[in-house]
Amino acid sequence: MYVGRFVCVGKTNGKLWAGYRVSSRSFPNRYAVKLSDSTVAIMPKDVKDLEKSPYISYNCIRLADGAAVVSNGSHTDPIAEKIARGYPARDAIALSLLAMDYEKDSLNTPRIAAVLSNDMAYLGIVTKDGINVSDFPLMENECYMVATYEKTAFSRLTVEADSAKDAAKKMFDLTFEKPVCSAGAFQTDGGFEADVFNGP
Repeated sequence: MYVGRFVCVGKTNGKLWAGYRVSSRSFPNRYAVKLSDSTVAIMPKDVKDLEKSPYISYNCIRLADGAAVVSNGSHTDPIAEKIARGYPARDAIALSLLAMDYEKDSLNTPRIAAVLSNDMAYLGIVTKDGINVSDFPLMENECYMVATYEKTAFSRLTVEADSAKDAAKKMFDLTFEKPVCSAGAFQTDGGFEADVFNGP
């Protein structure tokens, strides 16, 4: 099954984690890179691809003020900035998704997002037909996901992770079609860590 981009939130051994994967039919020549300890970006291998679509390069993870924001587009930054200014995580997701709306490409690709904050997990999606943002008080070994295609409703998934790198790899290894690259965020004693996985 091809589900496009997707985000997951989970809890393993008492620690929250989030994962993101790029699956792509149109722009597979991309990679995930840590720009800093707090930012992960999706980048094209050929910058000329940016001329074909403005949506293929963006920060997919931002860590700030004890929160982790994970998403499939440029809405990562406004969500993180709203949380840094004191907005509740649910409001930050909803306001940013509502303001930026779905991507105006040929497929009307939804924007999706996950936030980990104050021991709570949140998922959000905005499509051509509406917006949905929910909180998930995760139990041990629970995991939920939302994707840009096919799985646009929040659904359970069976994944465990014990680090940001492990979360990224587990996202990449899921059986959904056409994996390109992935990233993960994992709760630590002092906040969150982030890492990437670009395939075997």
